[in-house]
Amino acid sequence: MPEKQATNKSNISSIFLSTAIAMIITEITEVITSLIDGIVSGRYLDIAVFSSISLLKPFSKICAVISGFLSTGCNIVCSRLVGTGNKEEANQVFNLCIQIGLFFSMIIVLLCRFFPIAIFCLSGISLAKYPELVPDMLDYLKGFMLGIPAHVLCAIIGPVLVMDNGKDAFARSSFVLCVSDIACGLLNVFVFHDGAFGMGLASSISHVAQFAVLLPLLFNRNRYFFLSLHSSLNHLPEIVRNGSPAFIKKLAVAFRDSSINYLNLAVALNAAAIAARGIQNDLFAFFFCISIGLGRTLLTMTGMYYGANDRKGLTDLYSYAMKLGILMTGIVSILIFLFAPWMSLLYTEDPMVLSLSVFSIRWMALSLVFDTIIALVQYYLQGIGNMKLANTLTVLERFIIPVACAFVFGYFFGSKGILASIAIGKFLLFTIMIIINVIHLKRFPRSLADLMYLPDDFSKEQTDNLYARMSDLDEVIRTSEDTREFCLKHGIDKKQAFLMSLCVEEMATGILERAQRNRKKHSSIDYRLMINDTTICFHMNDLGELFDPISFYELHQHDSPEQHIGLRLVMKAAKEVRYYSSFNTNNLIVILDRVSS
Repeated sequence: MPEKQATNKSNISSIFLSTAIAMIITEITEVITSLIDGIVSGRYLDIAVFSSISLLKPFSKICAVISGFLSTGCNIVCSRLVGTGNKEEANQVFNLCIQIGLFFSMIIVLLCRFFPIAIFCLSGISLAKYPELVPDMLDYLKGFMLGIPAHVLCAIIGPVLVMDNGKDAFARSSFVLCVSDIACGLLNVFVFHDGAFGMGLASSISHVAQFAVLLPLLFNRNRYFFLSLHSSLNHLPEIVRNGSPAFIKKLAVAFRDSSINYLNLAVALNAAAIAARGIQNDLFAFFFCISIGLGRTLLTMTGMYYGANDRKGLTDLYSYAMKLGILMTGIVSILIFLFAPWMSLLYTEDPMVLSLSVFSIRWMALSLVFDTIIALVQYYLQGIGNMKLANTLTVLERFIIPVACAFVFGYFFGSKGILASIAIGKFLLFTIMIIINVIHLKRFPRSLADLMYLPDDFSKEQTDNLYARMSDLDEVIRTSEDTREFCLKHGIDKKQAFLMSLCVEEMATGILERAQRNRKKHSSIDYRLMINDTTICFHMNDLGELFDPISFYELHQHDSPEQHIGLRLVMKAAKEVRYYSSFNTNNLIVILDRVSS
């Protein structure tokens, strides 16, 4: 029997958009200090300082290997544990990732302090090619390494804090990061005159300032996630498995940038070409935050819907993410292409650098929409557990194709060929993805379902689903009646069918009444009823004021029997009731043993 669809637009768009904005801000915090350092050094110091800083960008990618791996693994595992009500385990996973991140970041600091030449080699820097840049690279590294622990920890904390209804707090910390980095950079230029070391130190101070803003939240034991010495290794294999695509991705990026650094140094005629590549890297990393933020939001939400075997929710989510991503990056790409000359002027007024950087920025703009599509596909595949295809696309996109394109076009066209290869490589991978999909289907795709790589038996173990959206009491009554009829059609006992309809009506009415009292005029409820051979389950999701009915019931179960009748009815009738709040939404799951007629 086909699923009965909700007639209204679900809460997916509202949740996804607000969460994606927070995730984009989270990603920006990882690259903003590098961008500011480049602009300030290129504008107010000399081009040699900027070239030195840009050559060390692959090293920052190496740091991101650790933070990205732990952040992604932690986020996925914690979201699944929170969704099942295992808050204590989720916090233990969070603290384990914090401890691992701190350990590895300290090792990186020690490597920077005692083996800086090894760091340069890992970054693809030929010390014999441009020896005059080495002193500035050493100075920048000395200042930058001090903030690495704070940088890594903030990267781990950010997505978890957003999930824990703390996106506003993280946005404030990001603002502190930007302001402090700009202020410290300008102080270095106009007051302290510490050159490359001062720019690296400015980055460190800004990351420490951001961490200082977040730290008080981590001592609040009323939150899902707080600092604790209690951690468990039980979920380490799961963290590793879920974080592995991020590890492969970040590692491939580090090798890619190191390899292209080497190629660019081999064909570059002067420091202007190195600077242009640095500007392109800076701006690409900044604007690519849109694609990554959308992708990480899709990753987390995909896990929720895939885990619930909700094909409709998953399809709606994937469709909305793709449309939003193409729209956002399409607009941004046009603006970047048009304003490329002015963006170049943020860095320098050197005519040769300006000419090459405008060329490089415009080619970068041409790649952004393809980047978004590729990133969303990769994160979606990771969310549904198709790690083989996700990792294959990652290695192709982040290492093999860009390095191959840079080598070929660099050989024939020099530095301009390397600068243009970024867009050519993305278009090539997009074409390969289409070919892979055609091979998988043995035909051309005809609908979104053909692009989702879902197993043939996905969601078939459930007899049927009923979807609805309730925004007022009339819709609540209609959905209550639909629930009763739906249960009767599936052989549920008349008494239990009536009980189900009453439970839905009571819980939904309470949600809307609370929203009205709290002046949430546009609050609505996404409702899903699932029936299989042994259980009946309904799930309600709303954007109203956060309210935990389980905790409320425990506090008021000894009140007068006339009070909270609806909640009492549900709690006594249900086999299991679960509640979790995530991304500033309420999620209520009620499970009953099925009684057939």
